[in-house]
Formats: sequence, C-alpha cells, structure tokens
Amino acid sequence: MKQKYYIAVLVALLLDIILYSIFPVYNIATPSIGGLPFFYVYQIIMLAVTTIIYLIVAFIKG
Repeated sequence: MKQKYYIAVLVALLLDIILYSIFPVYNIATPSIGGLPFFYVYQIIMLAVTTIIYLIVAFIKG
C-alpha cells in the first residue's frame, strides 16, 4: 500500500510541475476573464487543480 501512495505522490508532483512549467502557453494578456489577464486566471485555476490533485493523493493514503 505504501508503494501505491508514493507513486501517487510522485505522479501528482510531476503533473503539477509540468502544468506550471508550460509558462509560454499561459503567459498572455488576452483573453481577459473577469477583468483579469489570462495569466492570473490560469494561476487561480491551477491553485484549485493542485488542491484537488493533492486531496486525491491524501485520500489514497486513507
């Protein structure tokens, strides 16, 4: 069971690093959503996605 947990943690960390590393994709000012440039909207969305990913990993550990 511990091995599955560590694999899940590794996958979650790698996924998070990859999603934040694609900086040129989301480093744009347009479109603006709610008056915020897309760069900031992407960061807010990624905050929620990262939280969900780590919650899933935490539930795996159970």
